[in-house]
Amino acid sequence: MKKLILVLSISALAIFAAACGKNKVDGKAPSDIPVEWATAMIQRDDASRVKLLQEKTKALDPKQGPQNNEKLRGYQLTEWKASNDKYYYEIKFIDPVSGDGRTERMEIVKTDSGWKRTDFSNLKNFETLVSGLEPKVLKEMHEE
Repeated sequence: MKKLILVLSISALAIFAAACGKNKVDGKAPSDIPVEWATAMIQRDDASRVKLLQEKTKALDPKQGPQNNEKLRGYQLTEWKASNDKYYYEIKFIDPVSGDGRTERMEIVKTDSGWKRTDFSNLKNFETLVSGLEPKVLKEMHEE
């Protein structure tokens, strides 16, 4: 009886672990992309932002790495799940270099090469795209 309970417990744990990790691609969750994007914005790191985009853009120089070592400190991250392969995010943060408050709104999709931002620019129709989806605040501005 103890062996049966042990086997069932291990099986349940394996299923739970697989279900929790299914949205990670190459060790990254879709919610990692907006944070990496904001960090790259702060550091003026075009090369990192190009790697986060689904399609390259002429607006960024893929050879320009970080221009400073600033870190993303406080930010608010909100997620809207459209499907298992598509999420919308809004990240609000203070740029420590300029002191300006910034908001980035983006669509993140699962691709063959990992989670990617679909467009360099903020989504103009963001409110329409997320209408009917339930927002989930993943991190508040002043949480550590």
